[in-house]
Amino acid sequence: MSADGAGEASFSFSLRRQYAEAVWRAGGTPLIIPVTIAPEEAYGLFDGILIPGGDDIAPSYYGEKPKYPLKLVEPARTDFELSLIRAAYYGGGGGQRQKPMLGICYGMQLMNVALGGTLYQDLDAQFKGVCAIDHRRGMHDITMEGVSLPVEGRFAVNSSHHQGIRKTAGALCTMAYSDDGLAEGVYSKEHRFFAGVQWHPERMPEDALTGRLLAAFIGAARLERK
Repeated sequence: MSADGAGEASFSFSLRRQYAEAVWRAGGTPLIIPVTIAPEEAYGLFDGILIPGGDDIAPSYYGEKPKYPLKLVEPARTDFELSLIRAAYYGGGGGQRQKPMLGICYGMQLMNVALGGTLYQDLDAQFKGVCAIDHRRGMHDITMEGVSLPVEGRFAVNSSHHQGIRKTAGALCTMAYSDDGLAEGVYSKEHRFFAGVQWHPERMPEDALTGRLLAAFIGAARLERK
C-alpha cells in the first residue's frame, strides 16, 4: 500500500485507516510504503500492492495542461506510485515478476494514466453522460460485466470524485460502468489480478461486492508466495 501525500511544504505520510482495515478483513497484512524508499526496492518487499485514493493527478502526466482548478497530489507520491504500477504490470527490475495490484479512485485513475490513458480533469465541465449522476458524493448503480474476476451484475457503490477516465489505456479493459456511461472499473486480462475501481470499497465493509473484490486481490497476492 502507498501513503497519501500532503502539500509540498507540509508533506507527510498518512493513510485512512479503512484501507488497512479492509486488507486485514480480507486476510492480508497491510503495510504502508513511504515514498522515501526507492520504488524498485519497495516493489520487492510485498506480495500485492494497493494504490489508495487521493487528490488530483497533474494533467502533465497524460500530456495536457490544467484547464480547471485542481488540488494536486504531491508529485513525489505520484512518481513513486507510477513506478510501482508499471513494475506490477510489466514486471520489476532484476527479473521480478508481475504482481497483483488494486487501485482505488485516484489509484484506478493513475493505473490508467501509467499505461497511456487519459482523464477528464473535471467531470462536471467535460463529461456529458446519458443521465445525471453526482459523482462527487452519494451512491449510484454500476454494471459489472465480462470480467475475469468473480464479480458480475448490478451493484450500488459510493462515489467521491470529480475526475474520471476519459480514454482507457489500451492495455486495460473496462469492467464496470455507471448508468451515465462513465468507466467505474478497469482490469488487465493478462494478469492474475490487476484492477482498479472508481468507488471506495474500503468504506463499505459489509458490502458483498467489496468482500468479493478484496478476497480476489488478497487471494492473488497469496499465490505470489507459492
